[in-house]
Amino acid sequence: MANLVQHQWITAAFLLAAICVPCGAASAESVLNVNMLTDAQVKQELEDIDQLTDLLPFEKQDPVHLKQQLIGLGYKVINEKTDQFGLTRIRLTKINTIKDIKLRFEYLNNELADYALSVDIKGTPSYVNSQNQPLDKLIWNVLQKQGTEMSEEPLLHAHKMFQDVFDKYYQVVTAGKNDLKPVNISGDSKQLNNDYLFLVSDTYAYSADGNDCRPLHEDYYSSNASNADSAMDNLLAEKRLDLIENILDGFNPVGRIYAIRALEKLGLSDNRIIQDKINKILDMNKPINVCEKSHLNLTEYKNSIYINSNN
Repeated sequence: MANLVQHQWITAAFLLAAICVPCGAASAESVLNVNMLTDAQVKQELEDIDQLTDLLPFEKQDPVHLKQQLIGLGYKVINEKTDQFGLTRIRLTKINTIKDIKLRFEYLNNELADYALSVDIKGTPSYVNSQNQPLDKLIWNVLQKQGTEMSEEPLLHAHKMFQDVFDKYYQVVTAGKNDLKPVNISGDSKQLNNDYLFLVSDTYAYSADGNDCRPLHEDYYSSNASNADSAMDNLLAEKRLDLIENILDGFNPVGRIYAIRALEKLGLSDNRIIQDKINKILDMNKPINVCEKSHLNLTEYKNSIYINSNN
């Protein structure tokens, strides 16, 4: 009887060991799937974030002075442009081997209109401290303590918009400038205002010089074709022919091409005045880079979007 019991214990121990083999392997694998940072490395990574949060709230600062402070902290200006209506848009980045910090802000008459912040932890395996705490969570905690409303997925990012400043910008854009006629858009029609200024302003047309095609995250406008297409579709749905015609006289070369396509769809491109404007636009023999893809001129770009949209 004793031998039988001993045999059962041995069998049970063998089965338990067999079951735990994959468990042990998984545990070892989980250890291998992280990059352990030293305390000094973690301190350095969080110091970048602390320096940034010391500048908060951004809206209380003079935007030009804010830019200079960021440059002093090692940020590089990627793009800076002021559109024909007075809105300045600046993109900066600070890059090291472990993370990228990206910051974009816009201002009108020294008033901050909005800002976006993104922290991207690079590569795999993930980075952890000596207590096995993920670096992205440690960064998130620092930013949250400073009142920054950060989202953890898919990137650490935050976006804050100051509607009162953008309302002033809408008023400037819709008032007309040079060949642009004044237009009437209700202040409550935020989407319509956004679609119009996206297509008429050269600040949002980074495609004109081939930069900044990808937004910080999916909620942001960028200069890719899908956004231009969507904005124009919204104007067509609202039957705002006045806005579409105005975009022909606008400052965004990509917006102009989409306006031409919309007017051709509506059968209005044969109008003599409109046709003269279209011919002048297409006769501009100037290279254009759209999302870092080079086109010889606007005619070639126009043909490319017709092909891509199966028109």
